[in-house]
Amino acid sequence: MLVFRYEKARLKELQEFFIWEFKIGDNIKYNLDIIFNLVEDYNNGKNYKKPISILSVSVIEAIMVDFIYRLYRGTKHFPEKLKDREDEIKDKLSNAIIKNKKNIDGSVTCFLKNFGFSEMIDIYRNLKLFGDDSMIYDNLSKMVLFRNRIHINNYHGNFEKDEINTFSEKRAQFIINAMEWVFQYFFENYQRKWYK
Repeated sequence: MLVFRYEKARLKELQEFFIWEFKIGDNIKYNLDIIFNLVEDYNNGKNYKKPISILSVSVIEAIMVDFIYRLYRGTKHFPEKLKDREDEIKDKLSNAIIKNKKNIDGSVTCFLKNFGFSEMIDIYRNLKLFGDDSMIYDNLSKMVLFRNRIHINNYHGNFEKDEINTFSEKRAQFIINAMEWVFQYFFENYQRKWYK
């Protein structure tokens, strides 16, 4: 049986405190609905461990991407906890800019490149955005390989050959726990100012 520590409504509420891009927030809520429905069906006998796992990792990735955008673009909403490192963080992220676009009103929009999940984990590790515990970053790196098992042929030989073994209940629960941990971590550490 797969379990959540938080109710779906609580996770959606937590994200309101830290999500930067409105549409990413909407899409996370949509995927949470799917994940909770799949878990309910799984607990009633359906074998949905693979989509539960992959969608949960995708939600983690979306939260991390959103935060990178906030760190780069945020001024009034730059996290208070990182304020003393704002220049350093923005400088490092500036190296990832690939395009400047001049808007009709004369303003300029800078676009960060579309980070691969592994590359983004390296940025988090280098900036210690999840703290100093290297196991957190190592587990995220394993989740990248796990999420990439969406490809049935398993060209790179990630995890067991048989998907029924790769997508175990133990791993699905680990990913759900990790997703909930990410929600809680961002809620506790990176709230937007107007929610304090």
